[in-house]
Amino acid sequence: MPDLINSIDVIINLAGANIAEKRWTDNRKEILLLSRINTTRKLVMIFNQHNAKAHFISASAIGIYNTDVQNDDNTIIDYQNYSNFSQQLTKQWEMSASHYNGDLTITRFGVVLSNKNGAFPKMLKPFLFGMGGKLGNGSQYFPWISITDLLNALNWIIESRATGIYNLVAPQQITNSELSRQIAKIWHRPNWFHLPKYIIRIIFGQMGQELFLNSIFVKPTKLIENNFKFSYPTIDSFLNAIKKLDCTKIL
Repeated sequence: MPDLINSIDVIINLAGANIAEKRWTDNRKEILLLSRINTTRKLVMIFNQHNAKAHFISASAIGIYNTDVQNDDNTIIDYQNYSNFSQQLTKQWEMSASHYNGDLTITRFGVVLSNKNGAFPKMLKPFLFGMGGKLGNGSQYFPWISITDLLNALNWIIESRATGIYNLVAPQQITNSELSRQIAKIWHRPNWFHLPKYIIRIIFGQMGQELFLNSIFVKPTKLIENNFKFSYPTIDSFLNAIKKLDCTKIL
């Protein structure tokens, strides 16, 4: 076991139950927390015990940031206080990773967009049926990144052995309304439907408020400063590429 551990160069910790799969009941919140925190703690403990020299890359999310303010990788985080469940989840997750003794990178993911699975196919479907539109008042920021850029950013972090905090989001900050307009334009569909805040809260509860309505402005300052080349820096570049793909390919 020690020989195996010491032969590992990089650990990418993505463990965690799907945050958007179900309503956040007390039981579901416990599953979301423990699936991240316990796994991370065990990894850190095992690699610390065997004096591993591996580069530990641990996922987190942009939900750690406060709403309605501008944030980037250098934003100071108060790990002792939580304004919502998303912050509790991400702060405790990052604190678990922070005990690693070697090189550590925390990667805060935005919403990862792909044409095959995840959030985007669910977002696109209402538009294809003529029922697309904004959520709430549409003014909330939507931090996103294409799966291509996410994977390329992780590869760059590995090759550079970059440590610290990195926001894995696209450089373009867009609102929910802007996203809806672009989808409707590129797929030539109407953009009239409006799902009010109170309906979202009724259907999705606390999860709906924090994932769909909270406005989080995030910049990938460190990636930009290090001249990382985004394949899809703007939402229209991503959507146009998606439109051209056949269903067997992943973007």
